[in-house]
Amino acid sequence: MAGEGIGLQGDLAELSLLASLPAPWHQGRLEPLASGLTNGNYRLHLPSGQSGFLRRGHPDPVRLGIDRATEWQLYQGAVGQGLALPCHHGDPASGLMLLAWCDEPNWAVSPPPLATQPPLLAEVLRRLHRLALPAVVMAVRAHAAGYRGRLARIPDWLPALERALLASHEPDDCWLPCHHDLNPANLLGHRPWVIDWEYGAAGHPGFELASIQRTHGWSEELRCQLESCYLEGRGGAHKLLNGKGFQADAFLPWVDYIGLLWALLMAEQQPGPDYQALIDMNRQRLE
Repeated sequence: MAGEGIGLQGDLAELSLLASLPAPWHQGRLEPLASGLTNGNYRLHLPSGQSGFLRRGHPDPVRLGIDRATEWQLYQGAVGQGLALPCHHGDPASGLMLLAWCDEPNWAVSPPPLATQPPLLAEVLRRLHRLALPAVVMAVRAHAAGYRGRLARIPDWLPALERALLASHEPDDCWLPCHHDLNPANLLGHRPWVIDWEYGAAGHPGFELASIQRTHGWSEELRCQLESCYLEGRGGAHKLLNGKGFQADAFLPWVDYIGLLWALLMAEQQPGPDYQALIDMNRQRLE
């Protein structure tokens, strides 16, 4: 009987979700998809045969460092640059987004040949950096402190692990529009289309490249190829970056540290093997 109650609650939640959509989408049928670690995702089928991708955002975005207004601003600019799929309906306040459906698989499922990935992502970055600079800044030290401050319990091993990083000085000499989560699951098809703009903000491009290296499992050589492709295709980029390059090496431990804190925060809300695996991986990288 308890299982039936849970199923009924789920059905009611989906009916409420459909009722919140404009015509003709409120008449559709929801097909749950494999969700990300924070959102609920659905394919929405209309009787006409048309489909859409419906994302129900995390109910507490502030806890995760997500600014919905900035997400919406960057997403709309990305549509104009041909980076993001068109939106049929959006509610920035709640994080609800209904996008055009894309049949192309993401890079986690079907990655392009490895040799083509650096030039493809270089073009993504060039278009991304043409967007208007958001007012919200994702400075790594403040962002990490926000996550750490929201933890209900600090693991005994964390203070020693973070001491050297917090005593260092990260580059803070260049701010550009950044996605901050260009992992393979957020890249669709050969183009690629970029999805999930939740962590978008003004940021240092070195952190963006370090995050790409980590989440794609790239070698330093591949990351350097990405930097070269970007600089070759954008005149004057060396001046934009103050002649220092992306300085991605300095941001690798910050990617690991922020990933560790994020996983600790999520595990407090919803313990599970996915978060524990992220905690273990990022802790090992920082040790």
